[in-house]
Amino acid sequence: MSASVQRAITLAVGVPTILFVIPSSGPTGGGNPVVLIGTNLDTVTSVTFGGTNAPILAKDPSGTLLVVTAPAHAAGAVPVVATNNFGPSLPAAYTYLAPPPPVAALITPVSGPAAGGTPFTIVGTNLTGASVTFNGVAATGVTVLAGGTVLTGVTPAGTAGPATVVVTAPGGSATVPGGYIYT
Repeated sequence: MSASVQRAITLAVGVPTILFVIPSSGPTGGGNPVVLIGTNLDTVTSVTFGGTNAPILAKDPSGTLLVVTAPAHAAGAVPVVATNNFGPSLPAAYTYLAPPPPVAALITPVSGPAAGGTPFTIVGTNLTGASVTFNGVAATGVTVLAGGTVLTGVTPAGTAGPATVVVTAPGGSATVPGGYIYT
């Protein structure tokens, strides 16, 4: 057997193979564990998601499982590639999901003094990580509770009359129906 044929066989046998990526999707912020199932994964020295390095958390000595942490990445499908001394695997697929847009269903109370300082509650969905403005002025003390469905805070000062209330979260912005009225 020639040296080039022997080298080709060695490369084909030793290169990592990714058969499954579990889960096959996750948040754009990354940080979630991802299990790669395949062959020759015990010798992997690096894993990338769309070209971004993913920290290796654990390797199965049998070479069939590898656990990594998904790095942050923009929304969309990206190739997952595992590399060892023999070379890179063929790419597997992983999809980064954009955060869902917030929904702001209602605010209570619906009015308060123009001096501000009124505690309020907004009920909706996908409110995790949100901020709130009243006519463009930020509310203070904003806290999100109940898995992103309840948001509380304190109104800023404003001018008498209606105020547009906007909730801004990682997935976008939503206007609270009816807004708020400064008295």
